[in-house]
Amino acid sequence: MSGEINYPELDWRWAILLGTAIRDGLLEAVADEAKPAEEVAAELHLDRRAAYAVLSALAELGILDEGEDGFRLRGEHYGPLLDDSDARYAGGRVVHRFELIGKWSEIPKILRTGEPVEDRTRANFAGTSTMAQAMRGGAKESADQISEMLLSRLPENPRILDIGGGPGANAESFVRHGADVTVFDRAEVIEVTGRFLSEAGVSTVSGDMNVGLPEGPFDAVYFGNTSHLYGPEENERLFERMRASLAPGGVVAIREFVRGMSDDAALFAINMLVLSSSGGTYSADEYAAWLSEAGFEETEAVPIPGRTTCLVFARNPR
Repeated sequence: MSGEINYPELDWRWAILLGTAIRDGLLEAVADEAKPAEEVAAELHLDRRAAYAVLSALAELGILDEGEDGFRLRGEHYGPLLDDSDARYAGGRVVHRFELIGKWSEIPKILRTGEPVEDRTRANFAGTSTMAQAMRGGAKESADQISEMLLSRLPENPRILDIGGGPGANAESFVRHGADVTVFDRAEVIEVTGRFLSEAGVSTVSGDMNVGLPEGPFDAVYFGNTSHLYGPEENERLFERMRASLAPGGVVAIREFVRGMSDDAALFAINMLVLSSSGGTYSADEYAAWLSEAGFEETEAVPIPGRTTCLVFARNPR
């Protein structure tokens, strides 16, 4: 394969191979020196034939070099695939996609049982680290765009509570644009990305959003790509808690796939069928009804230009 590699958008077959190689240590094993497949297999306790098949396929993809001394990771792929401090890092997104492919294969079973493969609303689920890294990488692409849309509705140097914002990309952008930001997320998520948040000047508070939120008052609450994990009753209760944390006139901004406005909103709901016990994707009217019931006013769903998601804004009465 030739040309630049778009790691998160690889064909499903390559996604499985590359995701396996990252997660199970094959890339790390050949990152610093060339090794033959049998040495990698012995080092990682793998089948020799299988290790050779995967390593040689990744050489064909252009991730590895294959020579007389064996296989070695090409230098231009080290940062994007193995160094989570690299601005181009996509390794977490690759592994996340690889793992999702396996979980989607369980849909026939879910149709019979209604039970998710994994419930990501529960604390310390198995894919916490990978998900946090994947969400961080994906959010970077639109973080400044989100900041512009939200901060244009707020006073100068606002206080923002970023709920479920542990991956950090949006919080870091809010700070760059002059906001004072507190991220509220589970302790295990903040453990993965906390060093980045600290370096950016973002405050962190650990806890469960379904139990309680920091009191504030905040000028805005940002709730990005999280409401889809929950059902209607859970979201309405969350919005009530958010309003209690807001100053009078404060704004809530919910980033989501919105049915009737976002491409692939119904398709994305399959992710929630696989990864949550009650989640889904919802219409602008449903968000408006929940927010109104929670006491908000002036609800507005705004498409994010060039993206498949929207921002749903609402205001706490003054």
